[in-house]
This record gives sequence, structure tokens and C-alpha cells, in this order.
Amino acid sequence: MRVSIYSGVLIIKNGIVDIIKEVDMPGYTRRETLKYLFAAGLALKLPLPGLALAREAMPTRPIPATGEALPVIGLGNSRAFRSGDYATSRTIVRILVEHGGRVIDTLGRSTEVLGRIMEAEGLRDKLFLGTNIETGDRDSHLEQVNRSRELQGKDALDLLFVTTLEGINTQWPLLREWKEKGYTRYIGVALIGRENFPALEVLMETGTMDFIQVNYSMLEPEADDRILPLAQERGIAVINNRPFINGNYFKLVKDKRLPDWAADFDCDSWAQFSLKWILANPAVNCVLTETANPEHARDNLSAAYGRLPDEQQRKRMAALIRSL
Repeated sequence: MRVSIYSGVLIIKNGIVDIIKEVDMPGYTRRETLKYLFAAGLALKLPLPGLALAREAMPTRPIPATGEALPVIGLGNSRAFRSGDYATSRTIVRILVEHGGRVIDTLGRSTEVLGRIMEAEGLRDKLFLGTNIETGDRDSHLEQVNRSRELQGKDALDLLFVTTLEGINTQWPLLREWKEKGYTRYIGVALIGRENFPALEVLMETGTMDFIQVNYSMLEPEADDRILPLAQERGIAVINNRPFINGNYFKLVKDKRLPDWAADFDCDSWAQFSLKWILANPAVNCVLTETANPEHARDNLSAAYGRLPDEQQRKRMAALIRSL
């Protein structure tokens, strides 16, 4: 295995170490490389807050409707957000921002937690929140929207999602109205399960949505048949959920050795194996990951960097997972 690292001249600027002169160092994973560079910084008594080593910006992909760039990995509505665990939630959000991420999916109580964090950390203009509308009548829907605007400190929410088939019929006209009134910049539909795909296709054909959020992974690849190609055709941004299928993916790979050939696309973990397979599909704008574990969050976000598998490699990856 060969991994490119940076060594040579160290330049200290505002507490950040810039490292120049790229060299090839065989036999080291990216994680080992960062560990040794971090240790070298400590030995030189250099101030390295977190991973302050020079890092490339997280890759982004444009929202077709406007061209606005979104980083390719974000946070789902994690247990820490849902349970009101402010300390853990703040740590996870900080890690997201440190890695160049912006996108967070939110629902219900999570919006309150994230609103507090956005105010405390000065992140109101830096985060891109997808706000999911819960069931209810017109008045309760509008109350949810206005409450979310207040909590997030934004006149216009970034993105509003309808989350049920019933909502497509009853809530979708309201979302279109609220977008016209400037209550939200983008609107979309978030549905899980291939049984919902036919109804989603019909709405996608109308040309009235900016985003869809769907489940898509090596174990749930059905969106590849029609949904993702249609999104590209109609200019609809795609946010991907369930990359690990609520943890079921990790049950399959538990105690299994990551194949050596994963290094060919800069993959260091089973979590990155799934995320890189998903991101290799150009129809996907952003993948949501859910975790309350800071180390897992860092590992997930690291999947955004380095090479992605090509089509032959993707087929090999999917075959391996199917065989487990």
C-alpha cells in the first residue's frame, strides 16, 4: 500500500501547521500518517488544536436549482440531537464544521438543540439545515415553520422536507406556498422505502421540487433503477440517508478484515467503504451519517477525502458486501 503524505518544511501560521513537499511513504494508512505527523508536531512543541494539519477542503457538489455548493457528507438526525444531549451534540457539530461540513437533517426536538448550538458557536450562516415537517393541520404546520425559523435564527429556512405520502398530497402545496413567500429557500420530499418510489417519481416529474432524500446503499440499491437517474434528468438534488441501514451494515462486516484493495480508493474503514460507494454515484449530492460518537463522526467525515471508487471497483465492493 502506498499513501502520499506531506513532510519537509513546517510553517507555523496562526497556530496551524502548513506542510509542504509531498512525498510517497509506503506501508502507512492515512490514519497512521496523520497520527505520526501529529506526534511529530507534539515533539516539536507545535500548537496543533485537534487535527490542525493542513487539510484540503471537503469536496462539494452543486444544487442543480441554484448552483449553491454543498459538502458531500453531513449529519442525520442523530440520537444525541433527538435526546437533547447538548454536550455531545455540540461536539459532533464542531467536528462537522472542522471537517468543512455544513449539512444537518433535523426534526422536532433536534431543532431546539441545534438552534442553541448555532447561536453559541456563531454558526447561523455556516450550517445548512434540512427541516422535516411533522404531521398536523395547516396551522400546526405553519407554527412548526415559524418556530424553526426562530430557533435557527433565519428569516428563510434552508430546506423544508415533507416526510410522508400523505404529506405529498396535503403538505406539498403549503411548502410551495411558503417557498414563494420566502419562508424557505428550498423544498423537497424525504421518503424511505422502495414502496414509496412510484409516488415520488410522479412528484419528481412535476418539476416543483428542489431536493429528494432517499435511502441508497450497497444493501439498498433500488434508488439506482429510476429515482437517481430521474433526479439527474430533472435537476433535483439528492440527499442520501441510511448509508449503514441503522447499523445493520456493521453487523455484516463485524470482525471482517477490510480488503487490501480498499486502499486503491483511499478507504480506511468499513464505514468509509459504504460512504465512498455511495458518493461514487454522481447523482448524490450529500450523504447523511448518524452518530453520537465523536470518533465515528471523524471517521465518517474522512470518507469525503481522497479518491472514490470507479465503476468496476463499485461492482467489486457491492459483490463483497452481498457475499457476507
